[in-house]
Amino acid sequence: MTVERWLLICVSVLMLTGMRNPFLPPENRCQIAELSTWRFQGMVSQGTRPIGIVQDSQKKWRRVKPNDVLKNGWTITQITAQNITLDTERNCEPPRWQWQRQGAVNEAMDSVDSNSAGGRDNERTGDETAKRDAGGR
Repeated sequence: MTVERWLLICVSVLMLTGMRNPFLPPENRCQIAELSTWRFQGMVSQGTRPIGIVQDSQKKWRRVKPNDVLKNGWTITQITAQNITLDTERNCEPPRWQWQRQGAVNEAMDSVDSNSAGGRDNERTGDETAKRDAGGR
C-alpha cells in the first residue's frame, strides 16, 4: 500500500510540474536560427535618432529604433549606417548579434539636385507638360 502511495505521489508531482513530452523537440525560446534570415538594408535618421530598416523572416519590412524590443524578445541596442547590434535573451547563445548592411550605396543618385538641369524629373507637378493620361498624351 505504501508503494502505491509513493507511486501516486511521484506521478502527481510530475503531472503538476508540467513534464514536457519527450517526443517533441525542445522549445526554441531564443529563435537563434531565425537571426540569419533577417536582413539590414540601411539607416535613416530623424534628427539625432537613428532608424534602421530591416526585413524580417517573413520578408516584411520594419523600421526599428534603439531599445525597441522585437516580438521574438530581441532588443535593438545600437544602429549605425553599417550595422545593427541586438541583444538576444539572457540565456541564449550568442547573447549579442550583429547584422551588416546589405546592398550598395549609390551616392551619385542620392546627391542629384532635382531642380538642376541634370535632375531626374524637371517637370513639376501641375505644369501643363506634366498633365498626361496613361497613354502618354
